[in-house]
This record gives sequence, C-alpha cells and structure tokens, in this order.
Amino acid sequence: MKKIILLLILGVSLSASGQTTNTEKSLSQNDSLTWAGTKWLEQIELDLSLKERYKLYPTQNMYNFLLLDTKTGQIEQIQWSMKSENEIHSTINNVDLTYGQGYGSRSFELIPTQNMYTFLLVDKTTGRIWHVQWGLESSKRGIWKIY
Repeated sequence: MKKIILLLILGVSLSASGQTTNTEKSLSQNDSLTWAGTKWLEQIELDLSLKERYKLYPTQNMYNFLLLDTKTGQIEQIQWSMKSENEIHSTINNVDLTYGQGYGSRSFELIPTQNMYTFLLVDKTTGRIWHVQWGLESSKRGIWKIY
C-alpha cells in the first residue's frame, strides 16, 4: 500500500513537472510573439513619422522657400537661382522646439501672414506659436516665441 501511494505521488510529481515545462514553453513563445509584435509596431511608427517630415513652403518671393522639419520645428531658408553662386541655404531655427519630447511628423506648421517676410509657426500638439521672419540678410532672419 505504501508502495502504491509512493508511486502515485511520484507519478503526479512527474506529470506536474512536465506540465510546467509546457507552460514555460508556451510563455516563452508568447514573450517572443509579444516582442516581435512590439518591434513591428515600432517600425510602423518610425515609418509613419518619417513620411512627410519635411515640408517646403513657398514665400511671395519666387526664389525663396522655407523648409520646415514638421517634427522638430526647425526651419531653413532656401534660395534657388539659375546661378549657383546666388543660391543660399541658411538656418532660421536650428533648435528642436519639442525639447526632445517629439510628437511625430506634422506636429508643426507654417502659416503665411500678410507680410511677405513673416510666417507664424504653430505647434499643433501644444498650441504654442512663434513669429518667424525670413530675409535676404542674416540680420533679418529669426524666430521669436509669442506668449
């Protein structure tokens, strides 16, 4: 009788350890699938954030455009010409206005004003606004926060 009870206990222990192994394998597979799914979603998010990240805005001067990084709010002035010595690529704002807390592409937008040299930069996520001025002289270019 003692031998039968001992064999039953031993049998139950072995089957329980076998079930634990299957459970561990199942958890391991679930972890792998979760990890793969997370990586896949991160890649999709990255792909979407890179699309339409840069937008070129025309000014009323046919030779000048403003290049906006819609993710960071950084702005470059681009002047094109038939003569390469007249072409200019200059920085108006090189500061990441998200302060490293980027919200994705298309967070920033430039709005033209009645003044041909002035645009408003809008952070569509937070509602913050800046006065942006472009110009042919570096002293005429700049960006100022509107409070």
